[in-house]
Amino acid sequence: MNTFCSYYNEGICRSCDLIAMDYSDQITLKENHLKKTLRDFKWQNFLPTVQSKNTDFRNKAKFIVTGTTEHPLIGLADTIDLDKGVDLSGCSLHLQTISEILPAIKRFIKKANLTPYQIKSQKGELKGIILFHSEETRQTYLRFVLRSKESIDRIKKFHQDLLIEHNHLGCISVNIQPVSHAILEGEEEIFITEKMSISHRLGDIEFDLNPRAFIQTNQKVAFELYKTAALWIKEANVTKMLELYCGQGAFSFFAAPFVNESLGVEINPEAVAVANQTAKKYKFSNLMFKSSDASKMEKELFAFDPDLILVNPPRRGLGETVHMLMQERSQRLIYSSCHADTLCEDLKTLSEIYEIKRVQIFDMFPNTHHYETLVELKLK
Repeated sequence: MNTFCSYYNEGICRSCDLIAMDYSDQITLKENHLKKTLRDFKWQNFLPTVQSKNTDFRNKAKFIVTGTTEHPLIGLADTIDLDKGVDLSGCSLHLQTISEILPAIKRFIKKANLTPYQIKSQKGELKGIILFHSEETRQTYLRFVLRSKESIDRIKKFHQDLLIEHNHLGCISVNIQPVSHAILEGEEEIFITEKMSISHRLGDIEFDLNPRAFIQTNQKVAFELYKTAALWIKEANVTKMLELYCGQGAFSFFAAPFVNESLGVEINPEAVAVANQTAKKYKFSNLMFKSSDASKMEKELFAFDPDLILVNPPRRGLGETVHMLMQERSQRLIYSSCHADTLCEDLKTLSEIYEIKRVQIFDMFPNTHHYETLVELKLK
């Protein structure tokens, strides 16, 4: 069956494993999958899925660079021969602005003599590129992922060409990833431009978005996710809120009008600094953010004593944090999950003292099996 994607039709890329299915059937499949995964639990409401556009929805793109300096391939590594690559620069999932800048980046790779990294020989410098475009502010950041600092002077020498050609490009950085493992990002970030962030707006809140900050790839659906969680918090009529794994505090900022006091916890100190700056900028004196490991917040959690806890853990789930939540026994718990299986595992523990009030899917990742789930739990 032919789809709207030539890469899929020609067997070049099969990342979108549901692309041949009607979108309404994709939604039904995901809803049935979640209901089956959570079949051992009872819930009061299973709300309609928040849907997405099928194309032109990804604000963020992460590409592996293969090929040669003269003919770079921006896309994916071949699953069989990792030194070979697949060029996906015409992928229609990404925003048009991202697609439009990729030819210029290919020319830049050639001009700056950036040699694509070869995994087998462990030679070459350029491993990948990462792009994010904010539709609201019309600003973009670009990151070059390099094996070492060998190419930085050449990037600095020619980067103005990119800025002139694409005036929405506000921030360019180099991420150093020296290990040969299949990890796209390293710990060291070197900024090429004077600007070290771009402005990004979610609703009425404008953030300084650092290239290292976590950001959802589908911003329109993410907006609905944050707005829905804020509505549930408003309806819960709580006083104190705790947000764990808060990043730059998106959930907290949306919920700010409905709580007297909120504490956000995030292990990334850069994200916490931005969150506190944003709270100060918008005069949200009821919001505070702290850099800490969520699983080691037990004493402070009990001292803060929140009425509601919102968790947005990574794909692996809550881990040891779930036992801390069981001891705290807040009246309400809202769980935002990107992986239904780990959500289910955590709910097995939480269901000892909590009941599920409502469940809703947010289709962040159309054409694939992946989706985001928001669950509200109430103390029994």
